[in-house]
Parts: sequence; structure tokens; C-alpha cells
Amino acid sequence: MKKKRIIVVDDEANIRETLKDILTDEGYEVLTAVDGESALRLVQSEAPDLVLQDIWIPGIDGIQTLKLLKNADPDIEVVMMSGHGAIDTAVKATKFGAFDFIEKPFSMDHLLRTVAKALKSRKGRLARRRSVGFTPGSAADRRFLGASRAAKRLQRSIVTAAEKSRPVLLAGEEGLGKRYAARMIHNLSDRRDHPFIEINCAELDEIQFERTLSAAALPARSRFALAEGGTLFFDSLHKLAPALQPRLAETLAAHFAQEDADGDDVRIVVSFIDPTGKGLDERLFTLLDETGELIRMVPLRRRKTDIPAFVERFVDLFADEYGKHIEKIDPQVFDTLSELPWPGNIGQLQGAVEGAVQRCEEGELTLTSFDLISLSDPTPGAQPRRLSAVAGEPTQEAGPSLRQKTLKTSLVLCGQGLHSGTRTGLILSPLPPDAGVVFADITTGARVPARIEYVRSTEYATTLSNGHVTIKTIEHIMSALSSYQVSNVLIKIGDEAPIMDGSALDFCSLIEDAGLEEQDALVEPIRLTETIVVGDPAAGPALVAEPADAFSVDYTLEYPAPIGRQEHTYAFDTPTTYKEEIAPARTFGFLDDIKALNEAGLAAGGKLSNFVLIGADRVLNTPLRYPNEPCRHKILDLIGDLYLLGRPVLAKFTAIRSGHTQNIQMVKRITMALERPEPIRAAAGGR
Repeated sequence: MKKKRIIVVDDEANIRETLKDILTDEGYEVLTAVDGESALRLVQSEAPDLVLQDIWIPGIDGIQTLKLLKNADPDIEVVMMSGHGAIDTAVKATKFGAFDFIEKPFSMDHLLRTVAKALKSRKGRLARRRSVGFTPGSAADRRFLGASRAAKRLQRSIVTAAEKSRPVLLAGEEGLGKRYAARMIHNLSDRRDHPFIEINCAELDEIQFERTLSAAALPARSRFALAEGGTLFFDSLHKLAPALQPRLAETLAAHFAQEDADGDDVRIVVSFIDPTGKGLDERLFTLLDETGELIRMVPLRRRKTDIPAFVERFVDLFADEYGKHIEKIDPQVFDTLSELPWPGNIGQLQGAVEGAVQRCEEGELTLTSFDLISLSDPTPGAQPRRLSAVAGEPTQEAGPSLRQKTLKTSLVLCGQGLHSGTRTGLILSPLPPDAGVVFADITTGARVPARIEYVRSTEYATTLSNGHVTIKTIEHIMSALSSYQVSNVLIKIGDEAPIMDGSALDFCSLIEDAGLEEQDALVEPIRLTETIVVGDPAAGPALVAEPADAFSVDYTLEYPAPIGRQEHTYAFDTPTTYKEEIAPARTFGFLDDIKALNEAGLAAGGKLSNFVLIGADRVLNTPLRYPNEPCRHKILDLIGDLYLLGRPVLAKFTAIRSGHTQNIQMVKRITMALERPEPIRAAAGGR
């Protein structure tokens, strides 16, 4: 077997040689470079599998070198090495495509584990993309496309299209893998050694079009020039702005005419929904239809015999990614999933399996790990069923379910932990449907889902842990995600979320900068049918949840002077309402409590800029943003803790001096209610 090739980039000779010796002993072929320029030359001449690169290198800086490396070979994995205190730069590096980073000094075991993970990631990605050499209908090919009649027809169509130079029209519902099919056509063709350039039509604006795709841009500076000899893939053509579609028709017509004249060949592949061209400009569709070859991709509900193969593949993929040892899949999983409608097709199935793998403890994957409630709509396009959260019985009610949402792009935020005082940061990244909110250790990659069963502490803040990773102070980011209704997101983080200014404002801005993207899967809000009571409403602290058609909180806070009695009522309307009314409210604490926290080794990160400090008779360090700012911050925390349920809760909450402890008890009570077959009764003292 050919050895994996690794390049070590570091300006310190002893580190280069030490790493070379360690990795060579492990069976890798190792080359070394002292700076970015020499690393780039090696990448271009030696085609390595992995680059281990120090952030601080002479000449071209580490981040710029990373960008150039990924541009030279998008599939190469790069692991950044950083000295202590370089977390800001390391987090930024992850944003620009680094697989991971390790802090110096690092242990040999940690280094070798990270190298192995990076190489495995590259191997998996290449295996998913590689179709050259596949025999249509072979075991390797069927592993992705399936073995049903529809799958075999699709395989034949892809092979036939790859052998020709005509444009290809990939038509079918969302979630069918049209992007993968386009890649497959390219890789099976004689264009495989030339570029595959992808254009997301949903994100193409007029300025980008004019610069890179208009007829005037041909051939210089255009995407056609970049894709010369290869494939230009227009993904989601139906999402291209209507005003740009006639202009694209003009551009393609000019391209086809130029191609006939000089033989400068670029294959055009497009994907869209309706095979009749509905939703497309008539001239654009006619041009493509008359010159191209239409491939209709069949919905998953008409390929049910392929579902077990997809499930097995996704379980293998995600078990490896999440470090789960799943040795067996209960046959009931195959039987049940094969009978579901899957309106989101393969993409929805992949998200469902990923979520199940996250929830699965070890050993055997069973139906209990799947969120069957959200997958139980009996027919595609039918009115979604609303569920009684307490009784667990389905009821048909007016009003649609909510679309799941993720982020359009990844973004980075750096700050300081409130209790640890260490520099920390987080990276928000999109996740597929049904994945949920997932936290991950920014160094090791170990993950923990944001769910109630992983809550380990509610003292001063909410902490998650699964034995492999611990994440502290999650309530502020969770509060913002809840209010922007972000269903699926990966949050890579240090061991504590950055506190920023003590509020959720920076998290709101981060989400807005990333942008929201609706997904082809639904999320069912939780609706209560009975009142749930935690604590004693007469004396407090207490938290009461009552059935309602919308989310609201009526909070009463009672503290000694100078806070005294505060009240606030909040009803969720839009993220803007949350951002104006709740998100700016900051963490607060009393001077005596801060002294006690410091003695316990906590609150090391508390600064005058991120914490409202309250003395015996006044606020000591900052003007309040609202007269009842402490009360509003308690609502912010409650919203964040409730999102451990994983979906919106429609209920009226009445809170009396409650905090994280009562919030988590309420989440547990609602979770228990969801699992009970019979309605629970209101607790003593309930309303």
C-alpha cells in the first residue's frame, strides 16, 4: 500500500525533525518545509495527503499560506499548529479550511490521533467524490446510488451523459443528490482532469453575474474561462433571480456559438426542480432543453428498497465522525424508515441518521434514537401533523409546521470565558436537516449534542458534558439560536462559550452575518395540553408552564436593594423583538457573590465591560440598559435553557425568582411528558 505523504511546515529545525521522526516511525512518508513558499512548491510537486503547518512562519503568513494551499488542492487536509495564546488565529484558520489545530506543546498521542482523523476525513471525502473507474452497477457504485430499478436507470443515464459533450439537465426534488450526480458526470467523463466549477444560483447577484457570467465577460475573467475543458455546474437554477434568467440565456447562447466556432469546450450542467421547466425563464429552458440531455432524478419514496443501503452508509459515516462504536442496526430501523415518505429525500434521511447516531449511546442503533415524531407525516405534501407534547397523541390543527433552518455560511467569534477567564472562541457552521444544535471541542473535535440528557451542571451557568467533552456557559448562544429559530448548527468552541459583553447581542449579530437558510425538513413546535409546575408558586422560586398558542414569559424577580422587585413580560414575535427587548440584557451579580466565586476559582473572566456588578446600594460599574435589566436577563437564560428541547415551545411561562435549576427541571418535565403515552396531571399547587 502506498504510504500517506505528509508535509511538516515549521521554521524551527528541531520541531521539523522531531515530527518527521515520529511520523516516519508511524509509517508515513514525511517531507519538510521552513516557510509558506517552499510548502506551496512541495504541494504542487509532491501531491501530499496532509500538511502540518505552524501558524507563525516567516514570509507568507500562516493564514495566507493556508488559503493558497487549499486553493492549490481543495482536498488536501491542513492541520495548524499554534503556540499558547494563538487561539484567535487558530479559530480563524479553521474558518478558512483548516481541518483542525493543535496547541504546542502537544502530546504524541494527540498529534497522531489528529493526523489519523485528518487522513481519514480526506479518504472519506475522496471516496464520496471518486467515480472514475466505477463499473456501473458495481458494489461501490450501488453503495451511493442504490440497487433499485430507478437507481440503475439513473446510473445508466449518468454514464451515458458522461460520454457526451452536450449540456445536462438534472431535474428533481430537493435532497436527491443532484450536486453529487453532476460531480459524477464530470469524473466519469474525459474532462476529469480539468476544473469542475460550481455556481450556486441562489447566491448569484447582479454584480457577480455581470463580472463573471454575462456575455460581455466572455471569455476573459469569466467562469467559462476558469472551467475551460471541464464542467460548469449551475446548481439550483430555479433559484436564480428572475431578472437574471433571460441574461443567462443570452450568455449561454453566446457561449454555445463561440464553442462551435473555436472548439473551446466547456460542459454545462444545471440542476433545478420541475422537469417541465416551470419556474424558469422560457427562453432559458428552451435553449437548454433543445441542446441538452434531461435526467430525471426519482424521489426516495419511489426507491424504498434503496433506503437500507443508504442508512448503512450514513451510519458508517457518522459513527466514525462522532466517535461512536455502532456494531449493529436493529432490523426495525430499516423496516420503519423504509415506510416513511421522506419529502426531503436523501438529504432528509442523511440528517435523520446523523441525529440518531448522535443520540445512540453505543453498540446497537435502534428506533429509540430516531425522532420519529418529526418524520411521521404520512404523505408528501400533506398538511403536517401537530403533536400534543404532553399526551403524545397526534392532533390535526390549523397552521403549518416551521421549516428547519441552518446558517448560510460559517462564522467565527472570539472572546473570553466568564468563569475561566481564558481566551476562547467559537465557530458556527451549518448542519444538515435533523442534526440539531451540536457543540464540539475546538481542539479535539469531540461532540456533544445540546440536549437535556447531557446537562451536567446548572450552578451559575448551564454546562454540557458527555464524558468526552465539556462545554460551559451555553445559555446565551442557545438563547440567540432559539430566537432566530436555528434548528441545525455545529458550534466548535473551547471549554467555555465567550461571554462577550455579558449579553446575547454579539451572538445575534453573528447569526445575522452568517444568514439563515430554510431547509427541506420540518420542525414541530411543542404544544402543551396541561399545566406543568416546578417549585412552589406561592413562595418561589417557581416556574409554571401553561398551554398557549405562542411563547411568552411573565417574570418576577425579587432581590434585596438596590434591585428590589422587578417584573417583565415578554412575548416572542420576531428575532427583532428579541434583539431589542431581551438580547441586550447582561449577566449580573452581587459584589459578595463575586468574591465567593473568585475564592472558588470562578469569575476570573469577569470584567467591568461584561458583567453588571451590584454593590450594597447601587450598580457599581455601568449604567443599566433597562431599569429592569436583571429581570430581562433571567428571561434570556430561560429561553436558552428551554432550547435544550431542540424545538420551539408554545406555552405561557410564569417565573418567580427562578434560575437555571428550575429551567432545567422544567425541560426535564416537558421531556418526560413527551415520552408518556397518557396525559400528565397538573402538579399540586398548579393552576
